[in-house]
Amino acid sequence: MLNFLIQVFGLVLLIAGVYIGYLRWIKPHQDSLSVQGRGLLFLIVLTLMGGFVGSPFWWMDEARSFSWDLPPLASRMLAAAGWSFVVVSFLALQRPTFKRVRLVLMLLFVYLTPLALAIILFHLDRFDPTAPIVYAFFAIVVLMVTSTMYYLLKQPTIIPDEIRDEAPSSPLIRYWLATVALICTLWGTALFLTDNGPSRFIWVWVGDLLSSRLIGVMLLAIAVGAITSFRYADVANLMMITLSTYGIGLALASLWNMVAGKPVPVSYLSVFGGMALISVLLLSKNKLIEVGDISE
Repeated sequence: MLNFLIQVFGLVLLIAGVYIGYLRWIKPHQDSLSVQGRGLLFLIVLTLMGGFVGSPFWWMDEARSFSWDLPPLASRMLAAAGWSFVVVSFLALQRPTFKRVRLVLMLLFVYLTPLALAIILFHLDRFDPTAPIVYAFFAIVVLMVTSTMYYLLKQPTIIPDEIRDEAPSSPLIRYWLATVALICTLWGTALFLTDNGPSRFIWVWVGDLLSSRLIGVMLLAIAVGAITSFRYADVANLMMITLSTYGIGLALASLWNMVAGKPVPVSYLSVFGGMALISVLLLSKNKLIEVGDISE
């Protein structure tokens, strides 16, 4: 009974968060938005609030906060992914240009779709049919996957891109994001294909392919986001902020192993912490990203 009440409480928090997001980003401008535009903003609000509500519980490895039992390190890395989606969704909602919104949609599509297909085909046995959170998980995933696919095909314009959104990124930023894309594509693919590769440098969830795939799809999402955003300065900066958030989160998640008396995965700490550091340094040399507001 306690598990049921805790999971219902989490769902209530999510619903309350989405409603607050509706009041902040959708209701004040709904007269100027089409039905499709309101739906698109709702999808991004749901993404933001899902990460905001879930990440603290995932970080503390609260077993009742997710649909299957995650290893502690994977749970903390899930929290890092959640915070990353909070950041990119917030910045997109504040100034929802076509390119910014497109970036969020691409990240969502690559993060959710391969994982959802893998779960349906190979991992349904990992889910407890008596747990309410399982049904909420599948309902939200189906809603987000179908909505994301629809909006990728027929993306409405919330606010049009301006001249500043067409400004090209610097060659250094392009080379850096291309490098990130290559590393994350190789690493993410390796994690998605198997949980037991030849090196513990990459494969740290031996015997738990679903958790390995959960981390792998985020790396693939980062890779696709880096490639699709690297041409234009505004979305390139947005992607590097997202990458920095994720990299710092993975570094902290790795260091947190010391609290539990477990070995620190030096590979994740060094590679993704290094990615975050370089991204922050590159961002510091650029103009701060304009947050703006939809009303501008």
